Amino acid sequence: MLPIISGGHSTYQATFISDFLAFYPHPSLLSKQTWTTIIEFWHLDLSSTDTFMQNYYSKFGPAPRNPSFMLRSYLLSIKLKVTSITVWVSMLKECPLYAILSGFPVNDTPGIGTFYDFFDRLWLSDSNKRKIFETKSQKGQKTR
Repeated sequence: MLPIISGGHSTYQATFISDFLAFYPHPSLLSKQTWTTIIEFWHLDLSSTDTFMQNYYSKFGPAPRNPSFMLRSYLLSIKLKVTSITVWVSMLKECPLYAILSGFPVNDTPGIGTFYDFFDRLWLSDSNKRKIFETKSQKGQKTR
């Protein structure tokens, strides 16, 4: 199924506010560094990612994660210097702020395979396109 375009960046911001206040009723207790990251991702409009990537999803099967949320989540992991997708998926489940900043419902974060499927689509590297770039050496010939 194609990703559901949920109303763009303004919808992300509205959902962020309601979810954030539900989990963090006293936001003034958060550190200055945390607020810097929140503000940075609040203004990060990735809504065009949804439209751009729509052709790389099938019309069949379950509804995929919103591509802008997946990209925002990956960028957040880079910002926080988390280099392992396995560790990042665990952090999304353990820290509600990371899920909320990414755009996911706190109790419904993506798994490891979902991130790798997204990366394949993002980098347009499905199995058919990989074969174009692979080179096979002929039997008995040396490769450099």
